[in-house]
Amino acid sequence: AQQNVPESQQEEPEAAWPEYFEPGRYEGVPNEVYHAANGISSTQVKDARVSLMYFNARHVEKTIVKERSPVLDMGNLVHALALQPENLEAEFSVEPEIPEGAFTTTATLREFIDAHNASLPALLSADDIKALLEEYNATLPSQMPLGASVDETYASYEQLPEEFQRIENGTKHTATAMK
Repeated sequence: AQQNVPESQQEEPEAAWPEYFEPGRYEGVPNEVYHAANGISSTQVKDARVSLMYFNARHVEKTIVKERSPVLDMGNLVHALALQPENLEAEFSVEPEIPEGAFTTTATLREFIDAHNASLPALLSADDIKALLEEYNATLPSQMPLGASVDETYASYEQLPEEFQRIENGTKHTATAMK
């Protein structure tokens, strides 16, 4: 069954790394495997040359914490660019390229908004809105007077269309409820 599968679809076997690395050079070792491997790194050798007590405190007992600094960050960046460019985006925040015409400042955004607003039709003035409301209200049926007494209010209430009468039959029709 495997013979009929094109070569491009066959998965390559995952590289197996030894549990214990003998001295020598190993090509293509993933970063996690490299740092988890036995042995002494070049940084550890340099620290041991400074002082074995320093080496012990930093790498064995881990009482000396590695402090971050802009210089170390730049060194890590140069290391990644030179030796591990495939890991660059995973380990560093790469600033995206800003497309041409993108808003980069408040002034450019404000300029666009002002240009857009200028292209819109003019807003109605308060007098124009009032005239439109009065024109619309003139098409509505006239209001019913409430009346001076409960009986007059009840008479007006009974003249309302059925869908506007909210008081259930059999309950008391108070002036407040009918209003």
